[in-house]
Amino acid sequence: MFRFTLPAVFFIASITSFGQKVFEYPETAKDAVYDEYFGERIADPYQWMENPNDPRLIVWLAEQKKLVKKQQNRQTKLFTLRSQLVSMYHDESSKSMENYIEEEGKKSKYEFDYHSSRYGESPDLRYRKRESPNFFTLVRARDFKTSKADNAFATNYRVNSNETKVAVEISHSGSDWREVYFFNLSNGKQLPDTLKYLRGSSQVIWFGDGVYYDRYSKPKEGRALLDKASGQTLYYHKMGSSQEEDVMLYQNPDITGTNPFWYSKRDSNRFFFYHSYNHKGTVYRALSFAEITNTSTFFLKNFLIYPNDESISFVIEELFGDTAVLRTTWNAPNGKVLITNINKLSQPQEIIPEFDVPLRQVNKLGKNKLACIYRSEGQFLVLIYDLGGKLLKTIDFPKGKKVHHFYENDEDAQFMDFKVSSFYHPDLWYQLSLKDFTFKPSEEVEVPYKAEDLETRYVKYRSKDGTEVPMYITCQKKTKLDGNNPTLLYGYGGYGRTVEPVYDRQRTLWLLHGGILAIPNVRGGGAEGSEWGLAGRRLNKQNAIDDFIAAAEYLIESKYTNPEKLAVSGGSHGGLLVGATITQRPELFKVAIAEAGAFDMLRFEKYTVGSVNTNLNEFGSPRDSLDYLNLKSYSPLHNVKEGVKYPNVLLFTGNADDRVPPFHSYKFLANLQEKGDPNSLYQIHVIPGAGHGGALTNEDWEEKLLFHYYFLFDQLDLKF
Repeated sequence: MFRFTLPAVFFIASITSFGQKVFEYPETAKDAVYDEYFGERIADPYQWMENPNDPRLIVWLAEQKKLVKKQQNRQTKLFTLRSQLVSMYHDESSKSMENYIEEEGKKSKYEFDYHSSRYGESPDLRYRKRESPNFFTLVRARDFKTSKADNAFATNYRVNSNETKVAVEISHSGSDWREVYFFNLSNGKQLPDTLKYLRGSSQVIWFGDGVYYDRYSKPKEGRALLDKASGQTLYYHKMGSSQEEDVMLYQNPDITGTNPFWYSKRDSNRFFFYHSYNHKGTVYRALSFAEITNTSTFFLKNFLIYPNDESISFVIEELFGDTAVLRTTWNAPNGKVLITNINKLSQPQEIIPEFDVPLRQVNKLGKNKLACIYRSEGQFLVLIYDLGGKLLKTIDFPKGKKVHHFYENDEDAQFMDFKVSSFYHPDLWYQLSLKDFTFKPSEEVEVPYKAEDLETRYVKYRSKDGTEVPMYITCQKKTKLDGNNPTLLYGYGGYGRTVEPVYDRQRTLWLLHGGILAIPNVRGGGAEGSEWGLAGRRLNKQNAIDDFIAAAEYLIESKYTNPEKLAVSGGSHGGLLVGATITQRPELFKVAIAEAGAFDMLRFEKYTVGSVNTNLNEFGSPRDSLDYLNLKSYSPLHNVKEGVKYPNVLLFTGNADDRVPPFHSYKFLANLQEKGDPNSLYQIHVIPGAGHGGALTNEDWEEKLLFHYYFLFDQLDLKF
């Protein structure tokens, strides 16, 4: 249910424009530095920016901050934008429907939440017993700061089986490095145990009176945010002991950190591993398990060995006794479902074949049932099967919506809760009967606008090579295709990831003021199956860029917008996509916003995760001659040309990002300011104490959000 209470303040006059002018940028030091690749010398005058301790960088960043501050001082309607965003966040409520049934067996003993006690500090982690009306602070973030500038953040927590203790992961300034601290839930007191040198991908799994966890070698002094983590090793830590006493159980054969292993605990006494397997000099991939009989021994038993091929994936989706349910793309680019006895080597059997639409997930649904989730033409479908592969029920959802949490691990449960998301309304919860598969709303939601006035359209357009590419376009139903609508084109396009409907309050505010949100699922993502991802990977990366460019052309040709009203944005891989797009077709856009993008693709692999196999598969390596030529052809840093008028550019980066180090943004900006037409604005917003995944204080988050959207609203002359 939606309630319209949009304040009149939403419709006041537009802000003052920056106006057309020539921008004066600070001079940036240049060194006579060259790298050689296959006999070709490539100048890299800003390579000194890769050293975060170079004194010139401090001066340069201070000058850039002045430029940003000057633009902020022009934001005369900042309070108006802030008040509207506050309304989007706070004038929203939900409550359970009267017919909602909550099953007692599903309740945990404790509830946790995050709460900011002081403005400008990271939120604290709080908890309470379910019957208690008050939350108590468990982890006070400021108590774990390593310096005044550090933003300590509790990124995750894991409660033991009898709910007496909790392990809490702490990240510093958004780094992928983690520490783990332990707390007694009966009194909230911290225990003396501490684990160091974990990563964001590390697992912490309670077992008995301790935890299994994987850690890495201690990084070199001053290199924690620059070097690749290596030496991944599995340990068991017994509570009450020091980390130095922990039992080493398994060490990754690849000590370089290029091929990490992953693991999970699927039942009470078995671990399941994904790892590399070397047989007579040939590297394979393997699925294995280990029986946990005592905490001092560990033996992996392979049950599936398959080629080390980037087009082949296996995921252990569920476990029923000794039967593992697997989702795979082996000889099935759209995915199929197999079952296998884990006590027999490589004897899987197909129970659900590949269809002509991509399989997204396979989930347990109570006792002896599976929910297979597919996506076809922007529409999610759920097919419910028994373990023999018999179809029991088909449920389809409207286009432009996404289904989440469609699983139930409790075999005794009678009902299951799932939610449906959208680009323009909060998640809506439903309750499904596991007896007859009927479902009904379990929650009603009220928001400060008429959600029914908005819609998501699903279209397809042709890319440069004729390939049809899908795109979501979300806007007001009354939008006129007159070629004059402010439009935001957002993309990601890598690692097989599909951008799907999810609610974002600030983007919804954009829509309410007449803006359009366009999200294409370009090649390199996973929208059309695994082959779609491969078609935009490595030597095919230009396909992803071409698809993104073609999306902009479609929006212009279809009269949604024009180049003076079109903005492009993306983060991480999407930041690379934005950088490559505007250096190849700058005339298509008025504005470009890129966050934490990889812009120097010739030196990407030299730092942090750049040379992990995930990224080598995605981009290749400049040490390979074909990869080198390909990387150079689209690397944003190396394709900035003298005198070209690029869009007005806003870059965001965290100064503690150890996944895509901030020097990528520094070097790209310096090159734009040196070579680009000075009639365009090129600026950077550096977030102190933040990493790739954020870990922002509420103050930094608000400042970033306001600057981002004020810039966007102003540049495209969107009235608010």
